[in-house]
Amino acid sequence: MKSYQFYLINSKKSEEVVNGLKQLTLGCENRADAYGFIWIDGEKYIQQIQLLFGEVVLEWFAGKGVKCSRTNRALEVPKGIGFHKGVRILHPVEDKAIIESVLKEARNADYPPEWSDKILEKF
Repeated sequence: MKSYQFYLINSKKSEEVVNGLKQLTLGCENRADAYGFIWIDGEKYIQQIQLLFGEVVLEWFAGKGVKCSRTNRALEVPKGIGFHKGVRILHPVEDKAIIESVLKEARNADYPPEWSDKILEKF
């Protein structure tokens, strides 16, 4: 079984068009810390993909290629009142081992059938 099994979340948000693009949301049925977003144009061509594996983010942009980042959020949350994990601000990842690891996860994941080949060809 693959470690990530993504599915398409149908919502009102996925019907909205902003700047000519629709945002589709992917949930993961077997990993709560994994999810993604796909932005498609009116002809259903992918313009951007963002996959989150915990606090590591893998992105693909049309005409720009792949980018890997890590959020600044705390991974360990102390017990008690008043601790905030923080907002998600992305910082570029330079470590080749982390980049290869997250690319491997993305390539070995299952995606919704109608998007699987299109996502996999980007990574």
